[in-house]
Amino acid sequence: MALDSQEVLGRFSSLSRQPITRQISLLLGLAASIALGVGVVQWALTPEFAPLYGELPPESAAQIMQSLDTQNVPYRVDSRTGMVSVPADRVRATRLKLAGEGLPKLDTPGFAMLEEEYGLGVSSFMEKARYDRALEQELSSSITSLDSVRGARVHLALPKQSAFIRKKDKPAASVLVNLYPGRELSDRQLAGIVHLVAFSVPGLEAEQVSVIDNRGKLLSSQSDDDFGSTKENFRFTQQLEQRYVDRIREILTPILGVGAVQAQVAAEIDFTHIERTSEVYQPETSIRSEELVEETTEDRQSGGLPGTLANQPPAPAEVAAEAGGGGGAEQQAQRSSKREIRNYEVDRTISHIRETPGTLRKLSVAVVVDYQESVNAEGVVERVPLSDAELAEVKTLVQEAVGYDAERGDRVNVVNASFIPPPAMEPLPDASILDQPWVWQSVKLLLAGLTVLLTIFVVVRPLLKVSALPPPVAAPGNGAALGAPAGAMAMGDDRVSLGYAQQAGLPMGEPAYQQQLNMARMMAEGEPQQVANVVKKWVASDS
Repeated sequence: MALDSQEVLGRFSSLSRQPITRQISLLLGLAASIALGVGVVQWALTPEFAPLYGELPPESAAQIMQSLDTQNVPYRVDSRTGMVSVPADRVRATRLKLAGEGLPKLDTPGFAMLEEEYGLGVSSFMEKARYDRALEQELSSSITSLDSVRGARVHLALPKQSAFIRKKDKPAASVLVNLYPGRELSDRQLAGIVHLVAFSVPGLEAEQVSVIDNRGKLLSSQSDDDFGSTKENFRFTQQLEQRYVDRIREILTPILGVGAVQAQVAAEIDFTHIERTSEVYQPETSIRSEELVEETTEDRQSGGLPGTLANQPPAPAEVAAEAGGGGGAEQQAQRSSKREIRNYEVDRTISHIRETPGTLRKLSVAVVVDYQESVNAEGVVERVPLSDAELAEVKTLVQEAVGYDAERGDRVNVVNASFIPPPAMEPLPDASILDQPWVWQSVKLLLAGLTVLLTIFVVVRPLLKVSALPPPVAAPGNGAALGAPAGAMAMGDDRVSLGYAQQAGLPMGEPAYQQQLNMARMMAEGEPQQVANVVKKWVASDS
């Protein structure tokens, strides 16, 4: 141990007597080696980082970073996307801790912003604008809760209410949805978004709501034009045809096997709108009212010239006399009339019929059935076609499944053919050992160890050897060499003089002698030319 300490002191003493350029180069090389070793070890011990969450709003990301600082959890932030990453082995635990703190806060304030206190003097315009903004955020949060929607923004155009009905403008709304990659909104989801926004704003109609995606594609139709109705008709036809195909597969798959049935249905549908109004009168059924009137009138024939008193009606006395006289020259006439009025109850039916479009006119069904596998007499599995009776049974089942109607003109065609077998799926490769995380961690540690060892044996050790060399000073006079003072290496009894060791502060005796021999060897290796010159001088002086 004493030898090691003396050797270290000797090296430092020798280094202090080196030229300044050599000292600086040695120190720089040693510092670079130490920095390289520390960097490699730190790289090997640094864990792999994994994303903690996906893309987050800046407010949520800032709150998460503040919480990670409090928990002393190392993290990284991507400069391009702002994604926060933590060590892979601490992702789940960190998420649980953040969830306990209510992070990340993805919901927008919504109506909660109305509870904030504001200073006095806020105008009614600002109050209305704040309410509209809160309503937009609430609608955005509701739309974002859908499975296929990553984010949404809602813009409301609410006109100012007017006292004049004729000048009243209709409100409108625009919805921008940001969908997840590879996902699309179904028709029901789209209709749900439109009606959600329409029924959340007073006076807003569904036709006034437009929905676009993050690629700028308009998803909702804004008018009931012919093109829009054609799209709806086509969608309805596709749904009906697909429903028939599903029914055929559901009834034949348990019999023939999975993938042994292929079907296509073409439906001809009448989308004509028909409205009928009819008024029908039924025959008489019963008498509602009856009126019977009978009239009898007696007239006396008068004689004489027209215009005289003879044409005047007789006085009451004369009438009685004539009646009792039993006869006279004048004749009497009698007239009678009879009138009947009957009112009957008459049925009256007024019907207004509006036929719903979408009447099925005709169906065309095409079904292809695959060959069936059977074992022949030799025990070999082979594919054979179906018999005529089996095909007839399949056709009957298809007709019953689609509601076949011959009077309507439906057609069903069943064909038996051999399907081309799909290519065999390649087996999944076994998981390679290189996919294991511990393998790469071990490789990193091994590389770090090799780098440190190479740095020690290739850089540090040669530097230490060079640092032990004496300064390159010419030997002054006889008996001095390799920068040692006069008499430092005088020969005597085959040993090197210890004067240099005494001046260097090294102890005398055998250890100092061995150390001087080692120094001489290193000098010979470092500066062989100077050592050769010293030896020549020694030989010349002895001779």
